[in-house]
Amino acid sequence: MSLKKLLIISTTISTVLFLNACSGSNYQPTAGGSQVQFIDTKPADNCQFLGKAEGRRGTFFSGLKTHSELIRDAASELRNNAAAMGGNVIYNAQDTSQQYISDIAPTDAVMVGEVYSCK
Repeated sequence: MSLKKLLIISTTISTVLFLNACSGSNYQPTAGGSQVQFIDTKPADNCQFLGKAEGRRGTFFSGLKTHSELIRDAASELRNNAAAMGGNVIYNAQDTSQQYISDIAPTDAVMVGEVYSCK
């Protein structure tokens, strides 16, 4: 194998590993995000509605992740965004990804929900 081919292959592998290492860091729960809970029942009347939030996991740097893994990352970002809004509860969280397309070609994973502050 020529030196030029070897250099190209090693550069490509290094770049892929670097991008995968960088891509995961945005999808870890923050201290506040780890305190946010997903709920299925409408929040109590004493909870204050703060607005809607979104979590998104792009497929460009995700490597070979399944939709389930991508949506889990999107949920982490949603929790972080809810915490940044001052919320501690997410109600009516939904996967709004275009899943019918993701079976054919990778698409971004998107999760949205209503953010509340419950004391």
